Amino acid sequence: MMKLSSLSLRQRFVRWSLVLVFVITSIALLPQPAQASDNHCILPNGVDLNLLFGITEQIVGRFCPQVDSGEHWTASGSPWFMNTSFEAVPEGFVPAGATPLEDFLAKFVGVKYVIDRGTLQEQTYVFPTSDKLWIGTVAGLPAVNGVTLSLLNPLSVGDHFVELYWVFSAMHCDGFAAAAENCIPAGETLYARTAFVVTPGAVQSY
Repeated sequence: MMKLSSLSLRQRFVRWSLVLVFVITSIALLPQPAQASDNHCILPNGVDLNLLFGITEQIVGRFCPQVDSGEHWTASGSPWFMNTSFEAVPEGFVPAGATPLEDFLAKFVGVKYVIDRGTLQEQTYVFPTSDKLWIGTVAGLPAVNGVTLSLLNPLSVGDHFVELYWVFSAMHCDGFAAAAENCIPAGETLYARTAFVVTPGAVQSY
């Protein structure tokens, strides 16, 4: 039986707040990779996520709910932030490394996308982890995002929705506290769900 759970709304809010602080304070320090296209997902503070993550595909997310028809794309949730050490973990948790980042890398299997679940257009994609996984640091804290692992096929013009799952071989915890929202269980966890629209000539910046 597939194990399915969702991160708490509180945890998602905290993580999104952290990523906004992260991109504001660190974008100027990051190398700016050359872009092979005009695709840009722009946050309200002006940060370009395509530049931040170093990818050219259109990014579907909270602030970028449109994709051009005929374009390959990917979807992103908030980065997962971790402590530099295991200050607190729940009872029974067995780390697979000396730090939460090492534990994450040892247990993270990959990402799974379910597009338009329950419709005739339902599609499922699975992308294993690799050296393409985005790993960054903010204020001395490591962060990861699986957005760089995937490349999704163009969709028909109209409304769509995508579910993003993170897959782990065993429970991973971020090391900050021994609470449920600080851990991701083994199996598939619903990490983000986004509604978006595919439009001919869609606006690419928000």
